[in-house]
Amino acid sequence: MSDEIYKAVSLDTLLPETLPGVALFVKHNTNYVLYKASDMPFTEKDKARLIDRNTRELHVYSGELSDYNQYVEANLPTILQDVNLSPKKRQEIMCQASINYVQEVFNIPSKEIKKNMGRSKAIIRHILNDKLEETNLFETLAGLVGHSSYTYVHSVQVCAYALSLHAQTMKLTEEELIDIGVGALFHDYGKIYIPLDILDKPDKLTHSEFDKVKMHCDYGYDMLKMHNVLHPLSLNILKHHHEKINGKGYPEGLKGHEIGKSAKITAIADVFSALTTTRPYREALDRESALDTMYTSMEGSFDVYYLSGFAAMLTG
Repeated sequence: MSDEIYKAVSLDTLLPETLPGVALFVKHNTNYVLYKASDMPFTEKDKARLIDRNTRELHVYSGELSDYNQYVEANLPTILQDVNLSPKKRQEIMCQASINYVQEVFNIPSKEIKKNMGRSKAIIRHILNDKLEETNLFETLAGLVGHSSYTYVHSVQVCAYALSLHAQTMKLTEEELIDIGVGALFHDYGKIYIPLDILDKPDKLTHSEFDKVKMHCDYGYDMLKMHNVLHPLSLNILKHHHEKINGKGYPEGLKGHEIGKSAKITAIADVFSALTTTRPYREALDRESALDTMYTSMEGSFDVYYLSGFAAMLTG
């Protein structure tokens, strides 16, 4: 129960003298001990003392996690500029901030979606910048799968893959890439309306259950369009990322040129992320096996031009 009440946060994300009113706890065995009350400042001496004790992780109340998440997002540029952070550590912080944001937005009431969706563009800008780091962003994301729910990590993975492939195959403005990134980040938003016992089922879904899962494309599209929070390019990704080149996809059975380019690319990112992640019903495939599966067992599902570009991007 305690692990549900307290949530881990990285010491590297805490900037002295700037932390908002959240309480910080240190974990000793199974106990959580108050380190800083919410009305007390977090100082340079506090951080130095924790580093000296080799404490790299603190905890916050789950009820204050949203305040912490928004604090990290607002201060990411400063946090990521810390010269003591390795490129890999910077990417881990950026990826975890993205995952925390997606989790938060997926779990807020729909009436608050407009207020919180605006934060997504800042997140996308950080992903756009970090995907150019010499440390492999995709490997960093893969290493975080065990730390958060699959849905949220998967969303950030798909966003990073899709943005990278768009950047390599098209000449787009930053604003266009941001709209694409938002669509990819929220491609599975409609799954919040699918029963968890279906989404988390360890066995093969029945036809009836799969029909319900397929509705997530329409659910996400309809809800976010109604709230007027996404660009049409983003909405197209939500609606059509499960369409297939051969016309055997859903929800509309579009084929070939009828499918938007960004939806085609997001479909590739979506399937590759799913295949390379361990799920209750199967082990993860390695990169080469996943690509081989997409070329052979799933032949006709993807635009070969973009799939070849994706393969070259991963192996190049």
